[in-house]
Amino acid sequence: MTLAVARIVGNRIAIAADTLITEHNKPLPPSKGAVKSCMLPGDICVTFSNSPELAARDFERFSKSHPEGAAFSEVISFFERSSVDTGNDYLLAFSRAPRIVKISDGRRVETVSKTLWIGDGLAFQRFRKAEKKDAKPGDAGRAVNAAMFMDEIEKSPASDLYSAMKEVVADRSVASVGGFISIISNRDPGFRHSVYSDMLFNWPDGKAADFILDLNDQIDFGASGENFQYAVAQISTGYLGLNVVGFYLLKARKVFLFLGERNGLAMQCHVLSDVPPTEIAKRLSECIGFDPGWLLTIMAAAPNRTSSVDRWPRRTESPSGIELLILCHANTFPPTEAKLRP
Repeated sequence: MTLAVARIVGNRIAIAADTLITEHNKPLPPSKGAVKSCMLPGDICVTFSNSPELAARDFERFSKSHPEGAAFSEVISFFERSSVDTGNDYLLAFSRAPRIVKISDGRRVETVSKTLWIGDGLAFQRFRKAEKKDAKPGDAGRAVNAAMFMDEIEKSPASDLYSAMKEVVADRSVASVGGFISIISNRDPGFRHSVYSDMLFNWPDGKAADFILDLNDQIDFGASGENFQYAVAQISTGYLGLNVVGFYLLKARKVFLFLGERNGLAMQCHVLSDVPPTEIAKRLSECIGFDPGWLLTIMAAAPNRTSSVDRWPRRTESPSGIELLILCHANTFPPTEAKLRP
């Protein structure tokens, strides 16, 4: 099964899609997963549910027959035919004139909604719950999660989709979804993968598992034990439209690199071991044979703060909210504003 959600906010589009692949109704390990969104000619991004092999075949057919892209109606017709032939559902995202179209059972689904989805309905219900904060986070009582998006402007839809999708993936009762990729339309036409660093901090001392954090709380966050130096980063290329994305696990010092043949659907995964943060870009370039201008930031809780406690004495002037002490292990971005999602 699958869960993929696409949202349009203003003139930007964000897509979050899981990477889980099953075989004989059993989930395969993350390294056997697939990126279910594929960037195609014409500054479009197509996400599928059902068969990755048939989706990859038709993505390649589209790229060969429309190397410069195609008109809006022609793209829809192509994937309606593909849906009839394969049984796949699709989300079509167009970045030039921002639009999202859902194809299901061989037909375009007419809707005015700015959020469209395909895949498992129960998983989407859990997604909606997470957005409404109707269910407590899976790490409540143990950790506070914070994801720093390095390439996002204020009010980008990507970080909001990310927060909800993370809760779905962490919920073990939702067996149809595992892992996920975040994609954002760029300021110029085109798509690429988001760049973020997802960190853990200790749950605040003395707070119950049902404690709801407010960004105005006067809490200084740190990390120890299982949360110490925990970070998962998504790594993108500096070029638009490349179906290549990496994930880095700071504690394990491992990189998972997903890519496809001839810039097709990213169904291949290469696992690179014993990679220090400062060597990530070099090792990735060696693996694919060229340097695509990797965009990455590797951050985690600073090692010199090992607890999360109420601040005392309390600050009486701004900034007086929570404080996250962070150490940057590697960064290829110039100075920029970042958006933090706890």
